[in-house]
Amino acid sequence: MDTVGVHSFIVVTRERSISRAAQALHVTQPTLSARLRKLEDDLGVTLLERSWDGIRLTTEGRFFLSYSLQLFQELEESATLLRKRDSHEADGPIEAVTNARRLRIGVESFLYPALTRSMIEGVQQVAPEAECRFVDKTSDLLLNLIDCDGLDLCVRYRGAEKPHLISRELFEDRFVLLYPKEGFEPIGEDMTGVSQLLDKPFVLFDKTSLLVFREITQPAFMRLFGTVPERFHIVNDVDVTLDIVARGFGYTFLPVVSILQLLDEPLPFRVVLMDLDLLRLPLYLTYSTAAGGSLHPIGDLADAVYSRLRSRLDTLYPKLAAASAGG
Repeated sequence: MDTVGVHSFIVVTRERSISRAAQALHVTQPTLSARLRKLEDDLGVTLLERSWDGIRLTTEGRFFLSYSLQLFQELEESATLLRKRDSHEADGPIEAVTNARRLRIGVESFLYPALTRSMIEGVQQVAPEAECRFVDKTSDLLLNLIDCDGLDLCVRYRGAEKPHLISRELFEDRFVLLYPKEGFEPIGEDMTGVSQLLDKPFVLFDKTSLLVFREITQPAFMRLFGTVPERFHIVNDVDVTLDIVARGFGYTFLPVVSILQLLDEPLPFRVVLMDLDLLRLPLYLTYSTAAGGSLHPIGDLADAVYSRLRSRLDTLYPKLAAASAGG
């Protein structure tokens, strides 16, 4: 990805004018236009519509802008901290992230509320004095962070496996349909009655790669409804997703592990386990004993975390049945 072109696109969008953006970037208008054309050619889409009245974002441009802004905001923040390092202004934040004494643990974003308690218990068992850094990211990013020594261990879904990393399967996840208790007839295990949800907003989890929407979510829609819903809520937090459903404001389907933390009490919504053919997604604990930056016994920690997680996950289906009946 050409970052110069992406930055130029952001500036043009902000300035709403090719000429003003060229002045802000200290380049000529032909140079800026060439950057934009190259970016559009690389992406295979048109990002900007040009006219005598200025420029306007296309649908693809609006989509790309949201990701571009987030990327450059994070890059700029890290660069600002590094520039301030000489004056020691930024020693605190950088030290907090890079301290080798701190155990670095990653969890798939879907599962962050559900599994962190068990992971904390496993860490406490082996290294009760350890300081930790917990992050929630998508599974592909977690795997890349482990691969680049950016994490010590993580819980993530199956992806592009790395042969030099150690991965131990924890669970085979599947979809569960969540819909409000009020205003709907019960939906059967064979999805009888699911059509009543089609005109309601589906809660789409924004942190998951949109490639997953194409490969998993969209086929599930086609199986349930024969079409893709037209109404969506877009959120980037599992707890918000669950709250929307509990309040009758929409419905969703999620990996069943993502509601594990709720199963000690009656559920605030109705649930139906979906066909395994829609989602068979192995869940792994992954780590590398070759990680050079860690001062912790990663193998022992992984054993303890794995044991705690397996014990917790083994209770999922009995608790799901009890919580569903209690509701």
